Amino acid sequence: MRSLKSNPSFKPNYHFFPITGWINDPNGLIYWKGKYHMFYQYNPKSSSYTTQIHWGHAVSEDLVHWIHLPVALYPKEERNGVFSGSAVEDDGRMKLLYTLFRDPDYYDGKKEVQCLSESADGLNFQDFPQNPVISSPPENGFYAFRDPKVRRAGDNRWEMALGAGKDGTGRVLLYKSTNLINWHYEGVLFEYDQAKECECPDLINIGGKDLLIFSAYTADVLGTFYFMGKIREGMLKEERSGMLDWGNDYYAAQTFFGTKRTIVIAWMQNWLQSDFSPTQREGWNGMMSLPRELHVENGELKVKPVKELESLRISLPLSKKLSAGKNSFDLKTERNSFEIDLKTPESFYFKLFNTKGECVKITLDNDIFEINTKDSGITEGITKRLKLEEKAERNHLRIFVDSSSVEIFLNERYPFSFRIYPEYVYNMIELVGDGGAELSVYALKNIWL
Repeated sequence: MRSLKSNPSFKPNYHFFPITGWINDPNGLIYWKGKYHMFYQYNPKSSSYTTQIHWGHAVSEDLVHWIHLPVALYPKEERNGVFSGSAVEDDGRMKLLYTLFRDPDYYDGKKEVQCLSESADGLNFQDFPQNPVISSPPENGFYAFRDPKVRRAGDNRWEMALGAGKDGTGRVLLYKSTNLINWHYEGVLFEYDQAKECECPDLINIGGKDLLIFSAYTADVLGTFYFMGKIREGMLKEERSGMLDWGNDYYAAQTFFGTKRTIVIAWMQNWLQSDFSPTQREGWNGMMSLPRELHVENGELKVKPVKELESLRISLPLSKKLSAGKNSFDLKTERNSFEIDLKTPESFYFKLFNTKGECVKITLDNDIFEINTKDSGITEGITKRLKLEEKAERNHLRIFVDSSSVEIFLNERYPFSFRIYPEYVYNMIELVGDGGAELSVYALKNIWL
């Protein structure tokens, strides 16, 4: 019997993460001059969060392989921080809109203002001399006034969604401009009374609908929400809503500017657990989700991993047609870097595990879908349970396992993201079902080697 391999490091094999330091929200996602640019909240000096945040920068030609670039934006004073924002293309130049945070204990004036920076080469950025372009909230009482996301609204017309809160209620504010410099406040685009503030809003058009994405803390959940409908008289009239991800670690999701597809990436971590992440012993903290594609089908928002991720597959899959009852397989893998593709009728029980007792359990019982990561590794996991809106005749489950994460997609409708920290390699699968299931497992390469 083969010996069980230890998981030598929590560093991802195919997810984006910092070589050292801390990262959180993705910022300024843009496809520009043939490359995908991803900026992100970054503390290069520590694996913990501080307000002295920079904009890290990475670039990719295929959404799979990423190259780290020099820091793009950095605070000019010790008690400042370059907080979240977005990127657009205008007159052949890349332009960044971001929140400048000024610690109110050390500086006078508003603590959060919106600023502009631009670049001709996508590497070197120059701040607009007359910053800030929005110097204060539109009226007294607003707080968490930050995270501008800009979209083109026509020739020489721009719209900005800006996160905020007021009177204990989350709000997304709408601004308009003709030049990205002079912004006019249009009013409250959306109110969300389940949270005190709306963070990292994103406003796009998809399938003929307006789609608003934002992240928030509610009494029950910390995560990313979506509301889809039509903007009428300056407010979004909701037709459908839900979670953009139903797991425990998916926050600050942002879509790319400049792509024909709607591609989204989020910070794959949880604020409530970040201060004691096991990765800090390796000198880093935080990672990004896999890029996903959003589309609308029959009025529903669909989500799936981008097709480019199939290029990660490096070996012929373990492929099986399964009989009714209990099926068990040795994955014959030496690292946590693989993709599982399972097509199965109706109810099933699935377990990914090793002989040390580490496991991830996934159950579909009629219309109740459950994922249990409580025994997945050295930190306490969670159980997530969701009642599905409708049953599929045949369920399609895709699971991406990496050194310290698992992303699960059910029927291109229900994604779940979790950080997990196994000490050993998951090398066994158990599946119990009614028969007729089809299982494929692909080894995935390490993009950092």
